[in-house]
Amino acid sequence: MRSPISWMLMALLFVLSSAIADPVYRVVQEDGTLLYTSEPQPGAVEVMLDGTTKNAVPPLSSQTATRVKPLPATKAQPDVQISILSPAPEATIRDNQGNIVIKAQATANARGQYQLWLDGEAVKTNQTGIFALQNVDRGAHDYQVRFIDNKGKTLASSPQQTLYLHQASALINTNRQ
Repeated sequence: MRSPISWMLMALLFVLSSAIADPVYRVVQEDGTLLYTSEPQPGAVEVMLDGTTKNAVPPLSSQTATRVKPLPATKAQPDVQISILSPAPEATIRDNQGNIVIKAQATANARGQYQLWLDGEAVKTNQTGIFALQNVDRGAHDYQVRFIDNKGKTLASSPQQTLYLHQASALINTNRQ
């Protein structure tokens, strides 16, 4: 909700933005607020506007031009794309030792390192994008590969994917006769 003063200021701005030839009147209302209007009212006083209230800008040709030194060119980061080559999303991996290999690839000419995130934690970083994990627990695991620069800033990241590691139960006795 706007205060009466803000309404008055908006009215004043509207009046001042209208044609200068129209007279502007100031009215003190019963509650003490000021009203500026282009219509004469009982008790209104005409406001004389001087030339400084005009919204006018001198022509461009009369202004002195100043040369602006261009900003130095910045090194643009290359547009890097990263994708996971294997395993496929929602893949089930069967390995009793908990071994998983995750392979990722970034676009050509990208400079940086690959970083593997497994279950919300960064677990390995390397230059190749091939991550061999051992002793991973059975179950569902979320993974993502990020491509980072030498300061650790993420340049690109793959979509988060899920894999399922299946291990044979230790309760199953395969040595029965």
